[in-house]
Amino acid sequence: MVALLLATQAHLAMPDSLVLPAQFKAMRQGSHNPDPKSNADERRLNASETLTLIDANGPGMVTHMWLTIADSEYAWPRLLRLRVYYDGATSPSVDVPLGDFFATGHGREKDVNSLPVRCTSQGRAKNCYWQMPYLKHVRMTLTNEGMRPAALTYWQVDYRAYKSLPKDILYFHALYHQELPAVMGRNYPILDTKGRGQYVGTVLSVINNEDNWFGEGDEYFYVDGEKVASLAGTGTEDFFSDAWGLHEQQGAYYGTTAAGGFSLGDRASAYRWQLPDSVPFTKGLHVEIEHSGWTNTPSGKVHSGFEERPDDFSSVAFWYQTPFRTDLPQLPVGQARIPYGNATVIDTETLFPKVKVEKGNVEVQKGVFWEQNILFFSGTGKGASITIPFEVTEADRYEVMPTLISSYDYGNYTAELDGKPVGGAMNLYANDLLMPQGYPLGRFDLSKGEHVLKFTCTGQSGSSAGAFFGIHQIVLSKTSKAYPPIRGK
Repeated sequence: MVALLLATQAHLAMPDSLVLPAQFKAMRQGSHNPDPKSNADERRLNASETLTLIDANGPGMVTHMWLTIADSEYAWPRLLRLRVYYDGATSPSVDVPLGDFFATGHGREKDVNSLPVRCTSQGRAKNCYWQMPYLKHVRMTLTNEGMRPAALTYWQVDYRAYKSLPKDILYFHALYHQELPAVMGRNYPILDTKGRGQYVGTVLSVINNEDNWFGEGDEYFYVDGEKVASLAGTGTEDFFSDAWGLHEQQGAYYGTTAAGGFSLGDRASAYRWQLPDSVPFTKGLHVEIEHSGWTNTPSGKVHSGFEERPDDFSSVAFWYQTPFRTDLPQLPVGQARIPYGNATVIDTETLFPKVKVEKGNVEVQKGVFWEQNILFFSGTGKGASITIPFEVTEADRYEVMPTLISSYDYGNYTAELDGKPVGGAMNLYANDLLMPQGYPLGRFDLSKGEHVLKFTCTGQSGSSAGAFFGIHQIVLSKTSKAYPPIRGK
């Protein structure tokens, strides 16, 4: 029985229980509307509100969770908080931002194709197969710590009701941690826990706060209080089972959902599920990773091939243990979790009166993605441009990131900030209408007052039916705290 319950080995293959008499009753809780004449199965999750996804008595085990959410707020997958409480506890044993739990950091939505979690439909269909056993009770909640409502929230949680379960079951845990930026002088901590259990997975997300490759850091697993780590790695991408950098790819046990990592402002996210190679512990476990890599001098020359770096690190640790934890460290709340821990978000529809265009027309399209409105520019071809003034309320160094639409009739564009070229070429063609995606243009010292973004069409891909352009928001994030140290001359 225990072997079938623990999600710490290859339980995600075809289980033996399919050919044995079932010892459980299959159950489900979700957003289903019991009115047979209604299709209104959604719930609205307002700011600061909490939805209960499942509340069930035990013994039992959650086996599958599906949910999909329509939310228009920037980085909302980092702003929604998933928590799981076991056996009547008032403190959670799972406490994570929703997006990071599903293997994608930085508040983004991406498709994920792995065994314990799988996301499709541009990341909007989120599925979890981590087994979550409990003896007396389970309660799972989703809290909106953003400032805007999640207009549509649908979910289903499948679980098993047992007559009995072994008293020594291991409870599923997941915990988020961040350092924005990583603390210099020590390794980045992923998990520190006491008890008996097995470690089964890691999601790590990084934002480069200086140029060059961040990922030379080794991971260390200290088991049961040992002074010398039982497991020590050879590099960050090696821990995530890749080589010579992180490359965007996905598989059953490891993958990279964002593969940046060589330039200032690049974003990377990777997952590693240690299902065939879990790390058991009987007294406790400490997991950490170095935040070291290649560094440059101010002139752009290589300073070191292995040196501590102050990049932005965030992570989720996944493990099973008994007794279950009710003393997890408190998470930063809401906006403090989004990239850089701050953001000013400008809805471009508010800028419409000052927008200027050449070779095309501009309008505000409402409700393109549920409650999202965009500036839509129907550019006529190469040389068409849209100019968007925006206000900076406080002088600082900012990352400037527009969130742009892609579709089957969108063109290729370049950007200018205050008359200077920034960022790279942007091919906005897609074979479907895609949700707004962030395009970091760089970090700039911006004075208080008005600044101008200009987007110019450079043509269109051979598959595109047009040269259109759509922008949802302009995101300004202060990065002055992330200045790299001076390294040589």
